[in-house]
Amino acid sequence: MNRGPVSSRRFLGTLALCAGSVFAAPAPAAQAAVGMAAVPAPSAPGAKVRTPARIEVLAGRAAVGAGGALVAVEDPARLTAMVAGGELVGWLGVVGEAGGPGEGVRAASLEYSASPMAIMRTDTDIHDWRSLAGRTVCLAADGRYVGELAARHGAIEQVYPSTTDALLGVRTGLCDAMVHDQMFLEALLKFPEWRKFSARLEPYRRVGLARVTAADPARPDAVRALATATSPGRLAALTADQARDIAFEVYLDQVVPDCH
Repeated sequence: MNRGPVSSRRFLGTLALCAGSVFAAPAPAAQAAVGMAAVPAPSAPGAKVRTPARIEVLAGRAAVGAGGALVAVEDPARLTAMVAGGELVGWLGVVGEAGGPGEGVRAASLEYSASPMAIMRTDTDIHDWRSLAGRTVCLAADGRYVGELAARHGAIEQVYPSTTDALLGVRTGLCDAMVHDQMFLEALLKFPEWRKFSARLEPYRRVGLARVTAADPARPDAVRALATATSPGRLAALTADQARDIAFEVYLDQVVPDCH
């Protein structure tokens, strides 16, 4: 693996990632807070650094900065009230999770495909989603598709704590395939060390992301920061960084030679 651009970015970013850990609790009024369906728990002391699976977590962190917070909000009714009332600068997540258009808020579709895509070894005999029946699939616990592959395709799901660990599973032969967001996996497959794992199944359904903000925001500056953090160019850059960081995490953990 080419360690140059990956390793330097990763080591320089480790302290920033640790210092920037956020908690799923409401922020004081003076702070900016962004809601989403799920927020990663703080890393345990001494635990390996793991990049979050969901791009909205990274975009939310970029929008609120070190003094802000990410807040887990699953109830669409509560979400609307929190955004319209100014408790949240906005909300990021899968289209449909926020419910229908609520009073006092507006939704914008984001240019990011969270559609479920599968990657496998290039010599795989899996050529369509039906072929996953009875086969093992690696998934990240903080991803979007735990439970769906088993229910929809009859796959045997193996759920790992992070995207890094799920990718390690497919690289070391513990799983027949790994399923994650399409845009992330396409960015990952650009790295030469993933050529042997570049067989893919294109998404069987389309999943997009949305940004929900107040129609009349109390903090226009914070809303602008959130819009900037979720612009097409910024999301593409965040995804490229996410793929680079996770690729390096995989490299660091794969201490035995890749025998495949």
